[in-house]
Amino acid sequence: MAEATSDDPVYVAVSKDVGESESTLLWALTNFPRKKLFLLHVHQQTPMNPISSGLQQSEITAIQESELASSYESLYKYRDICEEQGVVEHDVDVRLIEAENVGEGIVELIYQNNIEMLIMGAAADSHYTEGMVNITSTKAEYVSRHAPHCCKIWLVCNGNFIQTREGGFGLVGSSESLSILPGLDSALTESLSSRPGLDSALIPYEGAGRAEHGTESHAPSSSEDRSARGLETMHYEEQRWRLEIEELKREKERYDQMVRERWEALSSSFGVTQILYNDEVRRRREAEEELNRAKAEIEDMKKVQKELEEQRDEAINANEELLRHLSLEEGAPSSHSRLQWFVSNEPPPYFICPISKEIMRNPHVAADGYTYEEEEFKTWLRVGDEKSPMTNLRLENHNLTPNLILRTAINDWLQQNQ
Repeated sequence: MAEATSDDPVYVAVSKDVGESESTLLWALTNFPRKKLFLLHVHQQTPMNPISSGLQQSEITAIQESELASSYESLYKYRDICEEQGVVEHDVDVRLIEAENVGEGIVELIYQNNIEMLIMGAAADSHYTEGMVNITSTKAEYVSRHAPHCCKIWLVCNGNFIQTREGGFGLVGSSESLSILPGLDSALTESLSSRPGLDSALIPYEGAGRAEHGTESHAPSSSEDRSARGLETMHYEEQRWRLEIEELKREKERYDQMVRERWEALSSSFGVTQILYNDEVRRRREAEEELNRAKAEIEDMKKVQKELEEQRDEAINANEELLRHLSLEEGAPSSHSRLQWFVSNEPPPYFICPISKEIMRNPHVAADGYTYEEEEFKTWLRVGDEKSPMTNLRLENHNLTPNLILRTAINDWLQQNQ
């Protein structure tokens, strides 16, 4: 189906209703896999004025801006469809114009962008029937009649190819090539005749004069007469096409002059909307990344908490074992049965405060599960450190619980080593 090179951009006309033009876009993506694709859209602004609507101008402006934002939202959805079909994001662009009539707006976009390949709907998808060959969309009919001849148009309905309006300025040699533009010849004649001096500018084929003079010497045969009439017609048609091309060029210049300011305003508006859209996407992505990081930190904290709980349980068991030995020592007949560390000059490591590195006199258990000298730990907190001295993790709270068992063991050891 596709005949152009991969460097030729394809333009697809889409409506505000994504469901209405999605099948046309998918047909274009399937039949024209290429590097660049443009989405054409004509924004129809609701006509309002303060007198007839009873609204303030600021309210009317807000409504119209909301309508324009809705059109851009539809264009973002079309772009998402392209990306889902494998098209790279920067290979999809948008061309938008504001107009009261959709057909006129599309024609303006064709002139403005020098479009040579256009795909649009031939009819609403609900009107599609098998074997359908005619277009029923008034927009498609208008564009087919008024688009420049250099633009080739593919007309699609419900994801099915219906017909093509061929582009180019060559002479048409059969009625079949013009079948998609019924009445074009008569419309062209009427258009040309309505322009002052245009018919008189057509150069008559000089062979006609020679044929008249030739009748004095001999009557032409029927085949010669048909050939002469054919050449005269071709020459006349060629002149008409040339004049039509010149007139189209002048019309294009008028179109460019008429829409330049409006296009610049719309382009600026689209740029602002695009920035807002990109910022929203970036904020959502950053929020998701922050949430994932928070979840990972929570999991790490749970693991550390579990390890601390295990260490706390081990410390409690050690304290209970220590208390049991102390109880046995109280009923022993000889001091030789005391534990080895009671007669050692070196204190056990768990008698030492992790902060001051000295023997604790008032040991307290902190939220991290470790035991510290009470005043040393409070001083640690006062200087502004919120993390555990042992784990370097943020403390859940600043509560301290007296370690009475360890305090008793320390006091006994100190008495034995005085």
